[in-house]
Amino acid sequence: MSRKPTKSKTPMHAKSKTPRPQTRTVVMFGLDKERKPHAARFSGESDALLSKAAATMGMRLAVPISKKHFEVVSKLPAGKINATGNGLVPSVDQKLYDQINSLVGGETGAISPSLPKSWTELAPGHLVLAQDGVEDGWWEATITKRSADALTLRWRDYPGQSEFIRPIGAVALLKPQ
Repeated sequence: MSRKPTKSKTPMHAKSKTPRPQTRTVVMFGLDKERKPHAARFSGESDALLSKAAATMGMRLAVPISKKHFEVVSKLPAGKINATGNGLVPSVDQKLYDQINSLVGGETGAISPSLPKSWTELAPGHLVLAQDGVEDGWWEATITKRSADALTLRWRDYPGQSEFIRPIGAVALLKPQ
């Protein structure tokens, strides 16, 4: 599942024989407070609204790009989201949740549903925005460790990638509700 859009002028799916849906599908998934798995697919929803809902509920987002991804995603119930960013992401069977995690890169650990209001409040589990590179834009990352002047982060939707370090001032805070 993809974290970033490709910069290629030829879409990746143009080379594939896999039929692509007309609207982009996004998967929202995560564990609730009782550690029960939840997941849903969304089609045609605003990226901003999905990001807001995922942050509010402490969930992750992923975009399916291959035939294998769509085979798993097709088993998910459709999710519902409203304009306030609140959403309904139904509970799913653990086996299906594990399949999604294996496609994305594994569990991130707990993501705090509360957002810090200042850089002094940043702690492990908080969700922030970080850059992979200036040309790549900003992406959701979860804090795994904090020192006096730096944060160790992991991409929220790509926990299988290595942790990385950024100065505290180099991350952006998400606006609390």
